[in-house]
Amino acid sequence: MSTLQPMTSLAVARPASPHRQIPTGSESLHTCPLCSSPRRELIYAGLRDRVFFCAPGEWTMHRCTDCGTGYLDPRPDPTTIASAYVRYLTHEPPSCVGELPRSVWRHRRLSQTNAYLNTTYGYELTPASALAPSRLGLGRRLRADMSVRFLRTTGPAGRVFDLGCGNGEFLLRMRAAGWEIRGAEPDPTSAALAIAMGVPVHVGLVEPGVLPDGHFDAVTLSHVLEHLPDPLATLRLCRQALKPGGVLYVATPNLASLGHARFGADWLGLDPPRHLVLFTPRSLRRTIELAGFDPEPHLRMTQAARASFLGSAHLRRGSDPMRGRPRLPVWTILRMLWLARQANRLSQHRLESSEELVLLARKPASE
Repeated sequence: MSTLQPMTSLAVARPASPHRQIPTGSESLHTCPLCSSPRRELIYAGLRDRVFFCAPGEWTMHRCTDCGTGYLDPRPDPTTIASAYVRYLTHEPPSCVGELPRSVWRHRRLSQTNAYLNTTYGYELTPASALAPSRLGLGRRLRADMSVRFLRTTGPAGRVFDLGCGNGEFLLRMRAAGWEIRGAEPDPTSAALAIAMGVPVHVGLVEPGVLPDGHFDAVTLSHVLEHLPDPLATLRLCRQALKPGGVLYVATPNLASLGHARFGADWLGLDPPRHLVLFTPRSLRRTIELAGFDPEPHLRMTQAARASFLGSAHLRRGSDPMRGRPRLPVWTILRMLWLARQANRLSQHRLESSEELVLLARKPASE
């Protein structure tokens, strides 16, 4: 049997009572937040914050038996969700964007990456190598693709909006590539870091009236959709803010991934209670279509298994997945790296099993 086969059961031993009292500061859904179906099955009970260790309480995750979406119920309500972000990965200043590397080797690698982006997406980044960008390996090409989120340049007047922009690092990179940038970030600590770097940021959630209609050429949500209490409503606002023919980019953890099948309740992508909704390939596509977009026929390839498998191994051992402390045993690290490499290889031919779902869609051009 392959070492990447799914576990036989994803539910933990402690079932949740459907009649238990809802904790203070929580809200109950009873139905799927995407398709409103009341039919569901228990996946996990007794989930705790073992990633950032700042959100108290235990959480229960269900899976909708109609659309396959996973969701917390009960979940933090709007008055308490901020406590889950007291510690978070976007609380560090963005890395320097636009500075040339000092070493010859790094300068050469930057030149090769820029040449690939210029040829593939129409940018005019410098320095750029004269060598054929096809010489880049798959991993480097995918990292370059993700650095611009698969967005082709639309010229000097191109406008990109990043919902959940964090510390603004992506938007700084896109501004250096020629885009006019704007972001929104509900976490005030992260938003302050972005604003300090000159990024125009709306501090708060995207609500009606926040964004101008038909203004942006591209809207991106990178690992944001799973944090939203009403993903469908937010996607509809993004559609309204896009120009006809504008591009939507979505990246989110994949509930149907090989990593989730292997690690179960220890899978890093669960991240309760920050991740309120978790998608499968089918439910993500359905949600984007319901929001009025025309999604591409295929998911985009990524290779995110390394970070996911190592982080999940930390959770399984009860250690800190973000700081990597205490350090995993060498044998465990080597095994996780091998498994991650196998998972990435499998996902090249079966994108629906990758650790994250990356899907591009367009607002119909006829509007």
